[in-house]
Amino acid sequence: MIIEQLALWGDEATQEHPATFTTYLADPMPEHEDVRRPAAIICGGGSFTHVGVHEKEPVALAFLQAGYQAFTLDYVTSSTGDVSYPNPEADLARMVATVRANAADWRVDPARVVVVGFSAGGFVCASLATSWRGNALPKLVGAPSESIRPDAVVLGYPALDYAHLCRMQLKDPRIDLRVPKTGGKTGRDLLNDYGRMIVEGEPTDDELLAALDSICPTMHVDRHVPPVFMWGTADDDTAPVAQLYPFAQRLAEEGVVHELHVFDRGGHSRSVANANSEHGDAEKQEAVRPWFNLALSFLARVM
Repeated sequence: MIIEQLALWGDEATQEHPATFTTYLADPMPEHEDVRRPAAIICGGGSFTHVGVHEKEPVALAFLQAGYQAFTLDYVTSSTGDVSYPNPEADLARMVATVRANAADWRVDPARVVVVGFSAGGFVCASLATSWRGNALPKLVGAPSESIRPDAVVLGYPALDYAHLCRMQLKDPRIDLRVPKTGGKTGRDLLNDYGRMIVEGEPTDDELLAALDSICPTMHVDRHVPPVFMWGTADDDTAPVAQLYPFAQRLAEEGVVHELHVFDRGGHSRSVANANSEHGDAEKQEAVRPWFNLALSFLARVM
């Protein structure tokens, strides 16, 4: 196996472009040196403040074992740079184009490139899937739109609709209670601060919800979205499954091939639900463990 960490936008990561990626490439078999594998580009979650380690290497190793060349993307987060939309999405678009540009060296089939996103990383993947044909991302990446289009998308407990999440949390009357150790800010203040991290500028509270609505992937679904596999859990309080249904409905209305699984339990942030990602939550991991093989079967049918 060839594991290597590389800068995404040049020879070295910079303050303007801090994103990096790690390759997990299977060694070529002597008798099959020319065989090319599908590629999985993995975007872990982490609320756009970091990229969770349990949603990087464990996922890459699972896809590697399943016959993929795997890549984990450390897209820009608030700890490394400007996380406002569409900067993380531009990182992923650049990553897809990079994998295709290096397909021969990395023994990748350029027609079978899947993006895999969890939680906030799911938002990034869904955004690319619904926006690859627009002018913004190809211009930022400096590549034609066809080169940044994923061939399929896998979304695990994605945070698809931040405006929905804000509205749901703002219904809680406790949101306006003072929160200790935050400079006297209320829960509403903290929620709006987080939203402003994701969108550009300094919108008012009402403008913020409108801006979050405008970047929601559900609002941009059309018939050109690649096949989508997504899953969530009924007891996920962080990325409630209620936001997955409108996305699935839009996919259905546009005739996009898709598959949706909602497990009755499991909470949030379960990754590939194996021994490499488990952290004292074996029962919840077991409940969602089937998702990976279901996703592999889906990908085999659509790519």
